[in-house]
Amino acid sequence: MIELKFLKTKYGKELLIDCLKISETEDFLVNRRPSVMLFYEIYFITKGSGTFIIEDTTIPYQKGTIIFIPPNRRREWNIESETDAYCILFEEEFIGQFFNDNLFVYRFRYFYSYSTTYYLATTPAEFESYLEKVVEIKTEIGNLLSDSEHLLRSILYYLLIILNRRYIEQHQIKGELFQNIEVLKFIQLIDKNFKEKHLVEDYTQMLGISKTYLNKKLKPLGTTASDLIKARLLREAKKDLHYTNLSISEIAYNLNFSEPANFIRFFKKSTSITPNQYRLEFSK
Repeated sequence: MIELKFLKTKYGKELLIDCLKISETEDFLVNRRPSVMLFYEIYFITKGSGTFIIEDTTIPYQKGTIIFIPPNRRREWNIESETDAYCILFEEEFIGQFFNDNLFVYRFRYFYSYSTTYYLATTPAEFESYLEKVVEIKTEIGNLLSDSEHLLRSILYYLLIILNRRYIEQHQIKGELFQNIEVLKFIQLIDKNFKEKHLVEDYTQMLGISKTYLNKKLKPLGTTASDLIKARLLREAKKDLHYTNLSISEIAYNLNFSEPANFIRFFKKSTSITPNQYRLEFSK
């Protein structure tokens, strides 16, 4: 499994954003090998077709598809025809520190949604309008000036917002998340603690709120606190079953289940099949 970190000093001084075109790279972004990137990526497909696999989610793509990938997601390209795309890469702190908001990227539903997939289908006119901003970013990076970081942040900020609006509309996502601070903090805490903490009470204690209050804040989003924790655990379990040779017992203990039987019960209740059946299905 290939694991890649962000090249912070690629352009000399530290810069936590980059914009690449697949056809101008040497097999770095698109290949048939499973890989993990430790930063955020947004792909704007300009040519070709195929499927893109993020953990257990398969996304068909063609010209005009936009794919969003949070850090630490195992992914794989299955190219059916010659593919080209622009890709924006950035570290969370590039924009989060500027706004003094460590919850900033958690506001975007395409990066942190447990019920919808990681892509946006666009019309030709929409795609061209988004691509204009992407090219602006790429051009600015190619001609860095002393104030370029500020301009790059502003363009990225604009692009993230308009893509989030369109994503919410297209996938008919319920509820307002952008100003829902308690929910944003909860999602962030799950992402950092889900292996060790499986109970809603673990998180409400850290948040200093009640379970009833948290579920009330989540109700407009069509989910519950327990559902979000289980969804994150299930995603990690599927990832380990699909991409590692760990035994069922090893996966169970890595995810802090007291007994493998409890993990198997949890997995089957969530998917209607056992972990072994899931692994066999994906090995075909």
